[in-house]
Amino acid sequence: MLFTRLKLNYFGRFHNKEIELHPGINLIYGENEAGKSTIHTFMKGMLFGIERMRGRGAASKEDMYTRYLPWDNPGAYHGSMDIMIGEKEYRLRRSFHANDKNFMVTDLTSGREVNLKEGLISELLPGFSESTFKNTISIEQLKAQTDMDLAAQVRNYITNLSIAKSKEVNVAEAITSLNDQRKALEVAQKPQVLQVLQAEIEEGIAKEEKIDQLAIQLKELQSEEQILKQQKDDVAATFDEDETEKMEQLPAILEKYHSYQELTRQIGMLEIQQNELEVKTAECQDEQYSIEDRKEDIKEARRLSDELVEQERIIVDFRIEKAALVSEKTRNNSLCILPASVIAIIIMIITEFDIIGMLISAVCLLIGVILYLFASKDNVNKQQIHEEKEMNFQCMRAEMQNNLNEIMKKNYVIGIEDLILKQEEIQKNFYALEHVKEQIKDIDKRRVELEDNRDMIYDAIMKYMQYFMKTEELSVTSMQNLQDEISRRKKAATDKLVDINHQLEICNLGIEKQKWEISKMEGNEEELLKNEDLYSELEHSIQKNSIEIEAIKLALSTIQELSTDIHDTFGNKLNKAVSEVISEVTDSKYTDLKIDEKLEIKVGWNGDYVWMDRLSAGTIDQIYFALRLAAADLLLGKDEVPLLLDDTFALYDEERVKAVLTKIAKRNQIILFTCHKREKKLLEELQIPYHFVDLSCR
Repeated sequence: MLFTRLKLNYFGRFHNKEIELHPGINLIYGENEAGKSTIHTFMKGMLFGIERMRGRGAASKEDMYTRYLPWDNPGAYHGSMDIMIGEKEYRLRRSFHANDKNFMVTDLTSGREVNLKEGLISELLPGFSESTFKNTISIEQLKAQTDMDLAAQVRNYITNLSIAKSKEVNVAEAITSLNDQRKALEVAQKPQVLQVLQAEIEEGIAKEEKIDQLAIQLKELQSEEQILKQQKDDVAATFDEDETEKMEQLPAILEKYHSYQELTRQIGMLEIQQNELEVKTAECQDEQYSIEDRKEDIKEARRLSDELVEQERIIVDFRIEKAALVSEKTRNNSLCILPASVIAIIIMIITEFDIIGMLISAVCLLIGVILYLFASKDNVNKQQIHEEKEMNFQCMRAEMQNNLNEIMKKNYVIGIEDLILKQEEIQKNFYALEHVKEQIKDIDKRRVELEDNRDMIYDAIMKYMQYFMKTEELSVTSMQNLQDEISRRKKAATDKLVDINHQLEICNLGIEKQKWEISKMEGNEEELLKNEDLYSELEHSIQKNSIEIEAIKLALSTIQELSTDIHDTFGNKLNKAVSEVISEVTDSKYTDLKIDEKLEIKVGWNGDYVWMDRLSAGTIDQIYFALRLAAADLLLGKDEVPLLLDDTFALYDEERVKAVLTKIAKRNQIILFTCHKREKKLLEELQIPYHFVDLSCR
């Protein structure tokens, strides 16, 4: 068989990815996450399908179905693969989706669809099962597995291969089936089975007798039931029908009383609401009388506020004038004393400080001082007049501020704006007063209607109560007394029926019990006949079973005797094939491999044999590889199939890789997945032709 073409329509990360494959070595290169394992899984899936895991395994890393769902379009999960078997070329088409599974095979030579009875690829290539694929030609990427685990895996694999001479026969299942048959026959041979059947037959006969007795008792109880029912009807006919009818009205009266209580509650709430609205109306009317007064307060507050602003402006002007007077005093000092001082100094300098010059200078200074005193006196008088005016304005301003504060205090506000807002709010309340009055009218009307309804209910309840008892009021106590009275009358009316009902109840229970007892034994007659027939059959089959048991024992004994011959025939052939392969791939380091009668692997070393799990991981991996090649050739014979290697040589050094490449180059087809360029380099070095597929190219 050869793989010739892959088309991953929708599979994992790939969409409409097409790969051509050739005979010989096909080197599929790609870095990590490039999709090598995806292609490997796709090829396996095209041959055998991909089942979705259930339970805890669903959507886990081990769930291949979920892992390779298309990234872009999970609903489209399919592909095709072309293969060649002998001279014929086929196209496999498969849909993997759990809701739309199908598998089609087309003969590309004739164009006709190949009808596979069981839908298995083994119908085209005999012996090629999924187990064979996984254990021989498909070597997946190495996992984190210890040497001991790997050795155990090899031993398990050898067990599956060595147990039967023919690959079409499963000896283990045959032995299990024979043992199961023998146990089943031995159980049937036990005399206890007949004893149990005999006991069941006797029990069935006893049940039939009991059923007859129960039927007679049931008929008697049914007759007694009819008599009691007639007595009950006779007693019930003597009751006062009118009083009984009225007593049956008690639940309705109780419901009316609840309605009466609810109406009373609603009337009370309406009265409270009406009172609240009337209080609110009175408040609004009181506020109405203060609206005009508040208007005057707002007018006066605005006037006072404006005058305070004006007073503030006048005070500011006074302060400016005061500052001007101070400046004028300073200017007078400069205009009177300073010029006189300058003139006196100049005269003294000119007269060279003689007596006349000194006298003239003194006269000048005296004149300057006299002028300053006259100017200062006038300035002081102006300041005094100015301060008196300012004091008067301050007093007026304080009085205005007090008046304004009194207005704010009287109206419980802190500013003119709040006073205006309060006036507007009161005005709104005044306008809403009419609406409140309408509400009061509506509430009063509703209250009157509820009172009328309540009075009607009151009259109906009182009329009902007075039929049974004398009362002048409607209360919780009177209603309880009514219930007690009706209960007493009912009890008095029903006491006559208590005894009959009790007897009728006992009778009914007896009838139901008898029916239940009979129903439990329903089908007893059929079971009895069946057991009697089975007992007869078992007696006749004992001799036949004894012969079959002896035959099964003989078959098991024969298989056990042949087991050694099976191992010698198949095991020796497998030992030789694996030894040849391991010798080539290890450059004759290991040339002898043995699989003993316990199906454990030993490797020849320095004239002795060592267990395989004592070797290095790389060597175990080589033995595992050699074992797969040999097993594939032995199982499939002339129908050589491609070899799929997914980064298989990760633990190999270059020499080991060269030896393996040289060995497998002779096979019809090899699909080698790798993320390294080492294999490409070694193939070129060994001058081995190959077909290169680079997954990094788009």
